[in-house]
Amino acid sequence: MLSKKNMENEITKMLPEKEMANEETKIVLEGESADGETNILLKKESANGETKLYCMDSGDGPYSYARCSCSQKDLVDAATKEMENEDTKMLQEKEMTNGKTKIYHMNSGDGPYSYAKYSSYQKAIVDAAKKMLVEAISDNLDINNPSFGSSNTLRIADMGCSIGPNAFIAVQNIVEAVTLKYQSMQQKPQALEFHVFFNDHVANDFNALFRSLPPSRPYFAVGVPGSFHGRLFPKSSLHIVHSSYALHWLSKVPKEVMEINFLGLKNGRNYSTTDEEVLEVFSSQYKRDMQSFLTARAQELVGGGLMVLLVTGMQNGAIFSKTCSGMVFNLFGSCLMDMANAGLVSNEKVYSFHFPLYYTTSKELEALIETNGYFNIERIEILARPLEHESPDYRICSFHLRAAMEGLVEEHFGKEIIEDLFERYTNKLGENSFIFDEEYRKETHLFVFLRRKITEYSSEEKPEAEIGSEEGKKTLNQQLDV
Repeated sequence: MLSKKNMENEITKMLPEKEMANEETKIVLEGESADGETNILLKKESANGETKLYCMDSGDGPYSYARCSCSQKDLVDAATKEMENEDTKMLQEKEMTNGKTKIYHMNSGDGPYSYAKYSSYQKAIVDAAKKMLVEAISDNLDINNPSFGSSNTLRIADMGCSIGPNAFIAVQNIVEAVTLKYQSMQQKPQALEFHVFFNDHVANDFNALFRSLPPSRPYFAVGVPGSFHGRLFPKSSLHIVHSSYALHWLSKVPKEVMEINFLGLKNGRNYSTTDEEVLEVFSSQYKRDMQSFLTARAQELVGGGLMVLLVTGMQNGAIFSKTCSGMVFNLFGSCLMDMANAGLVSNEKVYSFHFPLYYTTSKELEALIETNGYFNIERIEILARPLEHESPDYRICSFHLRAAMEGLVEEHFGKEIIEDLFERYTNKLGENSFIFDEEYRKETHLFVFLRRKITEYSSEEKPEAEIGSEEGKKTLNQQLDV
């Protein structure tokens, strides 16, 4: 196995001579990247002090570093082997649908259908929540709590960050609110440092995220790949958790839905995500996912830690198929059926496709939080509808859905149908613009502010088990009903 020094020498040999002439080139080994490879940067400092960063070719192309790094691979293999234990396995992506791993992510980059270009609706939700966020932190952040006061570093995690910039806005709002709280208590906020963890799936474009980080940000930033439906951080390591427009995503399409789809295929009926039978199964999956999310966050937050959730849902008592969102997805499904009838895709593919989404209600969510038992609900309110004064544009609606869902569609059906499918979908939205009428706008966006309970145990009581222990795993499995 190559030592770190020998590995650096090997990389140096790969550099063109002109890269080494008259300049000092430093090779920096930065541990593992999101794709499991060693992240290698060449840091070249010229005479005038300018610093340039170089990286190895990414991906798996013919000239990629992954293919042309045989000797370096020894070091990576050794490091990987050391990490293969039960705790590490808990952090891996294990979202299975009929045995096939599913990883969801938004369209990356800055192309015509990228999430960066079409996420103004999500930004409006973050903006609408700012006033409530500042008030809630002012009312509930206890800076005298030993868990907060024992360190000058306050750790914040944003769950489901995507590629920005909305995550940066949300984090900045939190940092400003905490700073105001310290000032109001006549503390010195300049002595406080912020460590922010941006989390999303392993397939998320973290490169795009970090390229767009605010240059003058008042915090230290770290990326944390992995599913937020499981543990991501050490116990009692976080002070504030934030998640916006992410918790309506399920960890997977329930296997029971596939059984319903099989019966539908035999009977000639396509069950959509808005059908009552399918919704019931999705509701059960959502409950399991939320218990998993809440229990994991409870382990990671300090006692008295805060959690801010901006959750997409619908009004209590609303029928999803009769909401604007429900009809939007039904129209998308009808486009797929049209293509199946035209022989462009198979019926089996259409019948087995579902968006892994679920729109909860405030009543259902509140009950789930209370059942979980780890958190006090300090505040739960309905936010003002984002962009409510703007006339809906069916083209923009289509672009928004494409930015969020194209990856899922392409994985299931292939790239060949994408342009035709979304052109059909845009046209159908235009032909059915009534779905944007006020009577169908039953969606809601919930501001949920939670505080981690501080549990004190008597000498006879036993502290709650850590998830990493055997007892903890058993307890968590019981709570998740798995």
